[in-house]
Parts: sequence; C-alpha cells; structure tokens
Amino acid sequence: MPKSFVSLFVLFLYTTDMPAQSIQLEGFITDSLENPLANTNVIATPLLEANGQIKFSISSSKGEYRLRLESNQPYLIEVKPQCSKKKEIH
Repeated sequence: MPKSFVSLFVLFLYTTDMPAQSIQLEGFITDSLENPLANTNVIATPLLEANGQIKFSISSSKGEYRLRLESNQPYLIEVKPQCSKKKEIH
C-alpha cells in the first residue's frame, strides 16, 4: 500500500528584531510546486528550558505564518500539516 506525503518547503524565512527581548519569525510555506499550503502548523519548541513555552502558528490561505519568539532562547522549528481525516481502505 503506497503512502502519500506532502513535501514542505519554507520558502521565505527571516527574523526581525522586536522590542522586549523577542524576535519575529515569519515566512511562507509551500509545497514542491510552490503552491501555498494553508492551515499548516509551525511549532517552535524551546531547547534549553524543560518547561519552556511552546509557540505555534497556523499558516494562512496564502501560506503565511508569523511567530514571536524569545531572542535569547534556541528553538526547534517544525512544520507539520494538520491531520486530515482517516481513510479506511478495504
């Protein structure tokens, strides 16, 4: 049984300095054909703090996302499509 998956690309990614010791991470998420991917999760998990606050964003219909992160904290950034409905194949 073949498995299907979506290839994700973070097309445009940059940070900007924000006041109060935070940065803004923003960009666009597209598939391999450069079509925007709406409703895709962008999750930032702090690496140094065991109980650090996880930040997340969901991409818009144009594939845009925006996260405000602490500037002195390294993060693991994950891009995941939202779960779709389960399909049963008989």
